Amino acid sequence: MSPLVVTLLRFGFLALVWLLVIFMLVTIRNDIFGTKVRDRGRQITQKRAPLNDEPATQARHLVVVRGPLTGTAIPLGTSSITVGRSPDSALVLDDGYASSRHARFYSEGGSWFVEDLNSTNGTWVGTQKIIAPIELEIGVPVIIGKTTMELR
Repeated sequence: MSPLVVTLLRFGFLALVWLLVIFMLVTIRNDIFGTKVRDRGRQITQKRAPLNDEPATQARHLVVVRGPLTGTAIPLGTSSITVGRSPDSALVLDDGYASSRHARFYSEGGSWFVEDLNSTNGTWVGTQKIIAPIELEIGVPVIIGKTTMELR
């Protein structure tokens, strides 16, 4: 091979190594610092139709109904609840299908909403994969990986 071809191959290999290093650093940074949660205010685009004509009662707990943490109940207050594998989450999931900061439950205007925080495998409300914050009804299952939870 000519010296020019060898030099071009060396530079190409060096560029690939640097791309791998940069990709690894970005991945590590995202795992350490997580996803930024931005207040979206009134930009809620999805809303579920009421399941029945009964007046809504106030939800008091987020309860895990299926998965390794079955029976765990988190009281609902005014602050948001982050769910994921990260140790600083309010509900820590030991699940390979959950992201470090997978989803966020928050209250707005007396209703509770769930939003997916750009997770890899998505968040499901009932049988619907959500792409934007969605209002939750009491008793509707929210599925994250192997864990199912609902408002009660």
